[in-house]
Amino acid sequence: MEVYLSEEALESLSALRLVLSDATTDGLLIGHRRGHMFFVERIFPSCRGFFSSEKIFISLIELFNNKVLGFYSFQADQKKINKILAPISYGKLFLSIEINKNGQMVIKPFVIEHEKKFFLVPIKFKSNRQRKDQWILP
Repeated sequence: MEVYLSEEALESLSALRLVLSDATTDGLLIGHRRGHMFFVERIFPSCRGFFSSEKIFISLIELFNNKVLGFYSFQADQKKINKILAPISYGKLFLSIEINKNGQMVIKPFVIEHEKKFFLVPIKFKSNRQRKDQWILP
């Protein structure tokens, strides 16, 4: 599996990093999937922890015409990750975003899988230039 981030999605994530002083925001990834490829077209910042209830999450999926691919989180802790390791999130994409000591965003993509329990499986980025398992942006 691979993930492609549109320029719009990358710009929005970069803008969030600049305007949020604590950089602990969460949100949804909007786009489409073809085969084993996730195409993230844009992002939607949401409440901390992605969604307040499963009912709200289902409503968001419907609002975005079933184009919710998954989640992103800046500085995700285990509590936030555990929230999405659930049946409703099976097969969804998760982008873990950290800010390194140089102030750069380090984005790592995962897919939420299940085999006796839910867990994250690392996947790669696809770009016109190269394949990566993480993306470092200035």
